[in-house]
Amino acid sequence: MNRRKVILLCVTLFVGINSILLVMDDKKVERKSYVREWSRIITADMYEKMHKPGVLTPVEENNVYFNEKMGTFGEFLLEEGAKVNVGDALYTYQVPDYYATKAQLESEVDTINGEIAAIEQAMSSISNYQIPKIEMVFGDGNEKENREGRKTTIPSADAEYMKEQYVTEKENELAQKNAQLKSVQAQLTELEMSGDTITVESPFQGNVTNVSDSLDDPIITIESTQLHVTGELTEKERMVLEQGMPAEISLSENNTVLQGTVQEVSDSPKTVALQGTSLYPFYVSFTDEAKDEKDTEQLLPGYHADMAITTNESANATVAREDAVFGKTLWKMTSEGNLVKQKITTGIHMNEQIEITKGAKPGEWVAKDQKRQFRSNVTFITPLKINHIHWKQFFKQGNWKKDVVTGLLTR
Repeated sequence: MNRRKVILLCVTLFVGINSILLVMDDKKVERKSYVREWSRIITADMYEKMHKPGVLTPVEENNVYFNEKMGTFGEFLLEEGAKVNVGDALYTYQVPDYYATKAQLESEVDTINGEIAAIEQAMSSISNYQIPKIEMVFGDGNEKENREGRKTTIPSADAEYMKEQYVTEKENELAQKNAQLKSVQAQLTELEMSGDTITVESPFQGNVTNVSDSLDDPIITIESTQLHVTGELTEKERMVLEQGMPAEISLSENNTVLQGTVQEVSDSPKTVALQGTSLYPFYVSFTDEAKDEKDTEQLLPGYHADMAITTNESANATVAREDAVFGKTLWKMTSEGNLVKQKITTGIHMNEQIEITKGAKPGEWVAKDQKRQFRSNVTFITPLKINHIHWKQFFKQGNWKKDVVTGLLTR
């Protein structure tokens, strides 16, 4: 047999043997997936935040006017930059007709009393309003328990917040109207005593930012001492941000972090133009707890702040590490020793962690290697990590030698 025939015979045997191995079911080589790194599915509170810059501005800017038909202006009783309280004297004027002025002031008193009654009626109506409740079902997490679990009803959180906001707004309006009523009543009393001179008192509390010596209206501007944070939103951000969302406010001037709530989101942009970006103002108010802190007493209009607004949250969420999620799939490591490709639905992405809303449960183990190295429904093997073994506990087991031999033979 010459050399050429020997080579031909070897090639024929090689091809034939490999063909037999591929065809024969009982001779197939078992496939395995090698997993180098893995992690456990856990639970955690997840948040989505919008980060925006802002500046502290007064909550209100109130204007005081002088009606020349009421009489002749006398004098200002304060200066620009002064701090005023409700009831402090602002300016004086002389009336030309005692009876006409008295009648007008009495008419103002009646009008304000009517407005106060309307506000009180609105507050009473909203306080007595019962918010419709929504039905909630509590189970252990599986579909059957969710259908048959304990049912209860709770008030809508959004509706509760809107009710509280409405009551707060009406309380502020009522306080303002009462202060205005007191001011007009004081003018009426002084007119009756002097006969021709009236001192106008402030219905507002705050800082005087403008005094018009030329008597151009408004003759006095008073900014409230209460501050909030003003920011701007792009069109895309405006679609996300809603009233009532919690915010964390970091102040640049004194490194203070305070809590707040989105108070108002404007529906109208600052300017409307065909070209360019529309910017929508929004306002974040400090929470009652933040207002009580001494740090807020040192805040001034114009201070800059950074806001972290929570736009979405999921408490006690099922969470996987970012490097264990491959698109919309996980590679689960089952207790039977198999690697299984699992489709998932994801939620919030935060700090290298991803919320899993469907397809995984806390406590399950998942592989973290590249997915092209894996095959679904096959046995997986892992490297031996010596530093992870609890040696004292291991050697206490009576059959540890058998376990070692079994592991070596099966792998």
